[in-house]
Amino acid sequence: MIDLRRFPRCITRLKAYFPEDNKSYEIRDISYKGCFIKTDKKISTKRLVYFEIEIPDVGLIPVYGVVIHHGTQERPGLGIEIVDIDKNMLPVWSYYLKALSYIEEAKRAYKRALEEERSEKS
Repeated sequence: MIDLRRFPRCITRLKAYFPEDNKSYEIRDISYKGCFIKTDKKISTKRLVYFEIEIPDVGLIPVYGVVIHHGTQERPGLGIEIVDIDKNMLPVWSYYLKALSYIEEAKRAYKRALEEERSEKS
């Protein structure tokens, strides 16, 4: 399968909140323009939804998005394309995603270092 995403996705465990619920939902992965929320909620595709993303040590970011897909039977959820973030929160969102991409880069570097260490010992 070809990945047609315009922005790289990062694995995460952020929390999402829908205004009509009192519970949080886990965001499995995220990018500048989309996210996947683990949930059994049945929201029709092409529907505009409002939710908030909680960024640890920062706060809640209000988000408008369109439901694009419902995941799979093994991995149910909502694939959401982000269409709007409050202009005052856009810099916060951008900084967080930039930091998250550096964390992903650090994970890859750590994995490479461990692999090199193992191959040197062999």
